[in-house]
Amino acid sequence: MCLKNASKLMNEEVREIYIELWSLCKDVERPLCHKYRSLRELFERVAREQMQNVSLQATDLAARINYLSTQFSFDGWLKYALHTFRLTSNDVMNHRKEPLDDEFFRDIRAVSDAIQIIYHTPIPKELAEILPKQMSKYSMKREKNVLERRIRVSFEYADAEFLYVTPVDEVSDEYWKIRYNQLGVNDEFTEGIKEYWRHAQLNLLDVKRNEDGTYTPSFIVLEPDYLVDISALAECYRDYGSHPANYIMSRLVPIDNARPLLLGNIANLFLDEWIYANEEEPEYLDCMKKVFKRYSVELAACEELLDKEKETAFFKDCQMHFEHIRQTVKDTFLEPGYNLDKSDAVLEPSYICEALGVQGRLDYMQRDMSSFIEMKSGKADEYAMKGKLEPKENNRVQMLLYMAVLEYSMGIDRRKQHPYLLYTRYPLLYPARASWAQVRRIIALRNRIVAAEYGTQMHNHPSYTAELLAQINPVTLNEKKLQGRFWEQYLAPGIINFQKHLQSLDDLEKTYLYTLYNFITKELYTSKSGDVDSESKTGASTLWLSTLDEKQEAGEILYDLRIIENKASQPHKATITLRIPEYDEEFLPNFRNGDVVVLYERNEVTDKVTNKLVVKGNIERITATEVCIRLRASQRNLSIFPSDSLYAMEHDYMDATFRSMYLGLSAFMNANQERRDLLLGKRKPRFDVDVPKNSHFIDDFERVATKTVVAKDYFLLVGPPGTGKTSRALRRMVEKFYAQPECQILLLAYTNRAVDEICSSLSAIAPAIDYIRIGSELSCDERYREHLVENVLEPLNNRKEVRQRLASCRVYVGTVASLSSKTELFKLKRFDVAIVDEATQILEPQLLWILTMKSSDGQNSVGKFVLIGDHKQLPAVVLQSQEESEVYDEGLRNIGLLNLKDSLFERLYRYHLAEDDSPVLDMLCRQGRMHPGVASFPNQAFYGGKLMPVGLSHQLEEISSPVLFIPSRRDTGSLSGKTNLYEAQMVADWAERIWKESPETFDAHRTLGIITPYRSQIALIRKRLQEKGIPALLEVSVDTVERYQGSEREVIIYSFCVNHRYQLKFLPNLTEENGVLIDRKLNVALTRARKRLIVIGVQEILKENPIYSRMIEELLNK
Repeated sequence: MCLKNASKLMNEEVREIYIELWSLCKDVERPLCHKYRSLRELFERVAREQMQNVSLQATDLAARINYLSTQFSFDGWLKYALHTFRLTSNDVMNHRKEPLDDEFFRDIRAVSDAIQIIYHTPIPKELAEILPKQMSKYSMKREKNVLERRIRVSFEYADAEFLYVTPVDEVSDEYWKIRYNQLGVNDEFTEGIKEYWRHAQLNLLDVKRNEDGTYTPSFIVLEPDYLVDISALAECYRDYGSHPANYIMSRLVPIDNARPLLLGNIANLFLDEWIYANEEEPEYLDCMKKVFKRYSVELAACEELLDKEKETAFFKDCQMHFEHIRQTVKDTFLEPGYNLDKSDAVLEPSYICEALGVQGRLDYMQRDMSSFIEMKSGKADEYAMKGKLEPKENNRVQMLLYMAVLEYSMGIDRRKQHPYLLYTRYPLLYPARASWAQVRRIIALRNRIVAAEYGTQMHNHPSYTAELLAQINPVTLNEKKLQGRFWEQYLAPGIINFQKHLQSLDDLEKTYLYTLYNFITKELYTSKSGDVDSESKTGASTLWLSTLDEKQEAGEILYDLRIIENKASQPHKATITLRIPEYDEEFLPNFRNGDVVVLYERNEVTDKVTNKLVVKGNIERITATEVCIRLRASQRNLSIFPSDSLYAMEHDYMDATFRSMYLGLSAFMNANQERRDLLLGKRKPRFDVDVPKNSHFIDDFERVATKTVVAKDYFLLVGPPGTGKTSRALRRMVEKFYAQPECQILLLAYTNRAVDEICSSLSAIAPAIDYIRIGSELSCDERYREHLVENVLEPLNNRKEVRQRLASCRVYVGTVASLSSKTELFKLKRFDVAIVDEATQILEPQLLWILTMKSSDGQNSVGKFVLIGDHKQLPAVVLQSQEESEVYDEGLRNIGLLNLKDSLFERLYRYHLAEDDSPVLDMLCRQGRMHPGVASFPNQAFYGGKLMPVGLSHQLEEISSPVLFIPSRRDTGSLSGKTNLYEAQMVADWAERIWKESPETFDAHRTLGIITPYRSQIALIRKRLQEKGIPALLEVSVDTVERYQGSEREVIIYSFCVNHRYQLKFLPNLTEENGVLIDRKLNVALTRARKRLIVIGVQEILKENPIYSRMIEELLNK
């Protein structure tokens, strides 16, 4: 886009903003609370836009206002006014306050003043005339106490005595002065102050307000919205010290499936059994059978258990732990002073503590939170005091953190808590003692870890990360200056080995490693703290930072739920079923079967995940009226879920994907040199024989399948829409490889829906082949559940049988994520070929561990790999902006790594595209889905006219107007801009018309599909369909483009739902090939239809986008 047009577009956008503000002032029909929400969304959108390419991660509007005030030199009065608006809108949108007209006009004046400064555009006369002429003096100051439990502030700067901050939960026209380096009070935080940055968020805990107006906190918590896992923080405390670099080393060194890890899992199962036991006591052998069913693959893969002596010792240990746990629960629990009652226990409760910036999960807790147990199957400290057992420091750290969580999140006085460490080896039920000075030291360490994470994503440069990883060396980490045999033989080798592998990499390999580490870390930081390059809030911090109205808008909460069936006590597949009330008609929950969720009591508007006991689970089923959650842990104590309480459910945010990506870097460091050379373009991919010419094959599928067989390293297949890449090409490849008697095959995809498609293709092979699916029951189609690994291994009785069964099966299938949770499989299997479907939706670091891991004999765990995808359809989901993830290193760009948002498929495709007739690449060009009229625009615009129809019957039909563009108009009354009632009505009218064409043969799952970008518009369209009174239309799928990838319908209706020009920034997903811009999202939307495509949108806005403009011209001229 030329500068002139860009300037014109910007002026139009600013004009639209002012029109929105004017409309909010003049609209007397709309409820004031709705207008507050629109004003808040408008200002949030402007603030995020100004921070799109800024390294500063601002987790909430307070931080963004502070940034804007600095960047655009707002005077103190305007900054004060904007914070007042923020706090008022928070109260209104959380339903804590009734909005007032004069306050609304006061706040709209503040936003208007900010807009004119940001965009250097004066407030239009029409708007200025209805705004208050000047901002009257007002105050949002809250009553100050001598002692404050918690204050959230934004850091500005520090001197030798004070931190200078601005408060977040009230407005102030001057900096607050925070005393630090106070001996015995908060001096533990002094060292880390130098790592703070301007606008960093701080939580101040146990704050004393001094007579001189200054404040002295007991705790200073840096960026509390970045939650650090309690167990990961505790593991930084090693025998040799507690340096922050231990945190980095832990994520880059894989945990081996060794005896101690297995024993810990088994001991946890024993504890569950003894807590659940009633009159009938559990038998050891019965428990071990359950152990075998749950950990059959892990037990079979444990190499130590292949040694007869170690095997005998292991099972003797298991029996010892079983007896010790029995003794503890049956006898010690009942002794005076222990305050432990298993009949009123909660197992595996989770806590999210924004106050301290940590999260974790306990083993055992009394329901009233007075007592809790953290269990350890390993050794205590047997040497600290002669003849006495003491807890290990890392275990003590865990206990102290949980005590602090209960105090600061749940309000349980630490002096009234009874925490215990249970060492099942002895047994020892150790009562932990509180040391708040130690807790301050732990949180100070957490702050240093967060500062390093922030620094990594902010600098985003290999040199910074090189210095960070260089800290993982024996001199730096050995803070206690240990010497002697224990240090030299047991502790130092792991650290030395890490550095040895790191230093063995050449310059390109190191740059690649550091660059990927930066990308993963920035993505993790953003996933926790939130994303600014977005139309709405994202990240785990939305659980406590988003208002109720914002969560409803995003569809990220179900609340006022009531229990209708409580099966939480079932030992296997425990569930809770809750009734969903009727909400506002525009509210559309964004939950699906299999989603990971958190459940908590919510009886007051102030109840949230950060101050309630949280239970985690997966959605087993969900309808419009009820949801069934399968709990992660059974709860025999039914009083945990009071039947008269109300509950809320929200999405859980998991770190598992990031763990596997970091371990991929570890696998790369330790990989065979030839595999690293292959991935980094230092050697060309090889072939067993010359690749036959295309004319030798009976069809395209035979051609590409043969090429995959003769490839020795890798092969890339481009599969445009409707070309049969999964149903035909992948199936033919599997048939070819399976015909080789010893060939072991691994099939992967990104989504469970795609894995279901693969299973469908495998089931079509005759004669039938044996395959095992890795994954969970909830995410697997019922038709293929018999192939799940847990069901396949169910009848087996010992580890030998498990190893034999896994060895005899030659085909394994699963998502990349499910395989990452079952890495033990790679100790039992080596795969000759991995075929990856949906490869363009998988980031390079997500695949790296599979492609670089070594088997026990030193060979690559995966021989060759085949990547199937289409770089012109939807890419991997990435939170960073295009600019932030761009690669600037010349060496990496030379191997095709231009942007880390791209998949490995795209990088290798780009690298080989420059070659003449590369044998590594092929493309399916015959599509059997779309009528030629439907295919015309995407074929010419995105595929250079290469797609040819197969000639199926529906492609040969004479169809009048197979594609239509129906002009709509802006919905100026839309609350969020994400609904358009005119388009919703048009969609419903067209749906009715299509149904009337052939009501007898209309099939809601085949005939018609409706696509639109926003959940609010989905809800509105569903309401309009409901008003038609045609039952069949209620079954029609109305969903987003992302949910439709891989699907097809006879007719597709696409509602753009664009009311404002700014939406054009977020709607497309652009890539470029040979100078041609390709909108990946539009491509998917337009290629779901078999016979007819109907596109509806506001023509004058859409034509501002050159691709949409070309599409509209072509569709109108058809």
